[in-house]
Amino acid sequence: MNPLPLFSLRAVTKRYGHRPVLRELSFDVAPGECVLVLGENGAGKSTLLRLLAALTRPSEGELSFRGRPLRGEAADALRRELGVLSHETRLYPDLTARENLRVFGTLHGVERLGPRSEAVLERVGLGGTPDVPVRVFSSGMTKRLGLARLLLSAPRVVLLDEPYASLDSGSLGLIDGLLGDLQRGGGTAILVTHQYPEGIALCTRAVVLHQGTLRYNQPVAGLDAATCAALLQRATQAAG
Repeated sequence: MNPLPLFSLRAVTKRYGHRPVLRELSFDVAPGECVLVLGENGAGKSTLLRLLAALTRPSEGELSFRGRPLRGEAADALRRELGVLSHETRLYPDLTARENLRVFGTLHGVERLGPRSEAVLERVGLGGTPDVPVRVFSSGMTKRLGLARLLLSAPRVVLLDEPYASLDSGSLGLIDGLLGDLQRGGGTAILVTHQYPEGIALCTRAVVLHQGTLRYNQPVAGLDAATCAALLQRATQAAG
């Protein structure tokens, strides 16, 4: 028997006012998958992540988590498993790295918070700056602290929106390590990135969005960066 999908979308449409941002999306995400989401700016990728994080609800259609509509108790269950890394850092600039993790960990009931905070700061290369205010961090250091916060709660479902942006070359392996550990532990990831080689190497399936519609949904086998670029070009030309 096939396992129940982790996420299931059936004719999901999302509008802001009268403007549709996503149009009748239908696909599943199985437990243990790493799904690469591709699309040009404005394709609806970030809106899709907001839906999957239960930060907003479909205007039409049905979005389910583990077989239940993603609202109420199902949304609460998702939040207990979920970790998100996005453009919005949601860090407190006047607090130190250690203090930011303390606030987040306390709100999320992280056990052994002190030792875990020290461990994740070391892992992301911030072990030497735990008491430095975030306001003086570089963009790369801020991104690494966001990653430390993600690691702190040991999520089983991870949504990543351009995680490689602002990371220096020496830190790119942090995302790879996170996704590798997650997959080995049976966790699930959905990754939005313009850096095709990294995404293809880490993910099991690719989804292409164009103007809010689903144009491609296949395993990544046989894909490379050039093929991904060609897929996006074909999607754009088909729409034209």
